Formats: sequence, C-alpha cells, structure tokens
Amino acid sequence: MHPLRSNQIITGNGPRTNSRSSGQETASTRHCEPRTPVGHGVSGSQGRLGVVSFGPGNAGRHAALLLALILPSLILHLVPVPAARAYMDIERSVKLDAPFLPTPNYVIAELLAGARVGKDDILYDLGSGDGRIVIEAARQTGCRAVGIEIDADLVDDSRNAARRAGVQDRVRFITADIFTEDFSDATVVTLYMGRHVNIKLRPRLLRELRPGTRIASYTFDMGEWKPDAVSTIVREDAFFWVIPANASGKWQWTEGRGRSSARCDLEVRQVFQEIEGEVICNGKRSPLRGGRVSGETISFTLTGEPFGKASPVEFTGRIQEHALQGQISDGNSRRPLRAVRNPATVRPIAH
Repeated sequence: MHPLRSNQIITGNGPRTNSRSSGQETASTRHCEPRTPVGHGVSGSQGRLGVVSFGPGNAGRHAALLLALILPSLILHLVPVPAARAYMDIERSVKLDAPFLPTPNYVIAELLAGARVGKDDILYDLGSGDGRIVIEAARQTGCRAVGIEIDADLVDDSRNAARRAGVQDRVRFITADIFTEDFSDATVVTLYMGRHVNIKLRPRLLRELRPGTRIASYTFDMGEWKPDAVSTIVREDAFFWVIPANASGKWQWTEGRGRSSARCDLEVRQVFQEIEGEVICNGKRSPLRGGRVSGETISFTLTGEPFGKASPVEFTGRIQEHALQGQISDGNSRRPLRAVRNPATVRPIAH
C-alpha cells in the first residue's frame, strides 16, 4: 500500500489482492467513482454559518439550525473513521486484504501514450476493475482490449460501461484470476497491482509474452527488472518495459571466405534485457560492451581487434528463434552477419 493523497484521488483502479480459502494468492484492482471525503460533506453548510441572523424572534429556530449544521461534523471528528473509507467501496472491499487507490483519469492517457498503444494492438489490463483503462484504450486508440478481473460484480459494471461508451465490439471482460488466466496474445499489458504482485507476475510475463510486447505499470516497478523508460506523472512514476527475446547461449558464424575464413564464437549471458559475454574470432577475444535486447533486437559493441579493425565495431541484429541476423559496422563500412545458436546452451534470463 502507499499513502492516500486526497488531492490526487479522482477515478480509476488501484492495487489490491484477494486471498481465497484455498490459500492461492489472487490479485485484482478496482475502478470506482470518487466518494465525498468523510467529514467534508457539510463543508458548504459550515461555510454559510457567518451569514446566519440571530434576531430576537428567530433565536430558537436559528439555534436548532446551528445545531443541525454543527452536530454532523462533531460526530465525524469524535468517531475515528479510516481515511481510506472516504474513497473506497467498503461493501466490496471487505474481502480484500489491502485497500486500493483509484487511478486518476489523466494517468490512463499517459500509460497509453507511454506504451505506444495503437489500433492494431491487443491490450490486456490485469485487474481491470470497472474497465476504465480497457474502455479508454479502445475509445482513444481503436485497439482491441481485454480486462481480467476477479470480482464478478465489477465485470458486470465493466460490460455495462462498455455498452454506454459504444466500444462493446472492441472490448472483452473476463472474470478470472490473473495468475492463471491466459493473456499470451497481448501486445500491451497494463498494471496497477502493487510491487509484490508485479514481481510474482514477472516470470509469466517474461516466459509467456512474445518479444516486443510492451508493459506499463503505474507507481510500482518490477524489482530487479529495470524499466526501459520512466515517466513522472505529478508525484508518481509510470514504468515501461519491452519484453526481450532470449539471446543467451553460444552462437557461431564464419568470417571471411575460402582459406581466409575463420570461425567466430559468441557467448551471451543475459539477465532481463541486459547482456554480457565475449566474442572469440581469429584467436582473439573481445568482451561485449553496452549489450542490450529490446524485443527481438540485439545490440552490442566490440573492440575491432578480432576483425582487423583499429576502432570498435558495433553490431545490431534481430533474433529469431536460434538464428541471429544483423550487421557489423566499424563506422566506415557495414557488412552482414548471420549466426546460429546451439539450442542446448539457452538459459533462463530471469528467476
């Protein structure tokens, strides 16, 4: 949980988890309309107290009016009420083990822009609440969007809201557990679930989503998995990642032709989107520098010595299963490079 800030709470979804009797952890989020803060509902009446007239003939009536205006405020100050109750749907929250914070509407636009959502995308909102992000994604970008939410009542609300917005033909809402439901066809995933939920989801995201899928999370990061981009929205951050291909393992290609040809070996070690390793070519070693994988794209820099160059060389290419195709550039010329990987050498890129 994170602190409640009444000046920023507008509408949207927020982090929460749901613990079932089976002991299996589930998670979801809920969108809600803003509630009037407890203790603030009579502020208008209090603001008018200075104009009450206490004439001789109206003393009793005015005294009763004054008591009616002041008494609710006194009760609310004397009886402690948790701050979260001012913005939460308490009836629906009794089964949750943590309160949630609604996501401001302006955050939705930032998440969609930061994740570069377009009409050809399939967006999944994990813990979709009342469907606000799903509906806005379809309305603003024309994409197809799916919400996964464990609360059946909220799923019904989402479907009704989609019909009112006129996007029911482009959205779908599922009553399900985000830890077990399939969302592997997503090209964009949005989250506002809490850091511990993000970290629990992380292995599935990296294992099941296709390279190049974009992820956007409001407020909460992914632990050791560093974001590819961060956008600050007022006082909170939005984090963005691109699912990297697995480039780990041992690759080989041939440099030169005929008698002057030589076998080159590339060994890659990968943690999330960052890679390190070395190239051995013509009996000379060169460590990878600045290695990175974004989607299917891989890039790194090598010293030019193994290739007979005085200056460093740069490699950029694309990974497709166990084939690597790209170009080596020394600043003056470019030439193609095609390498193949031994499938037995592939290793997981995260734990």
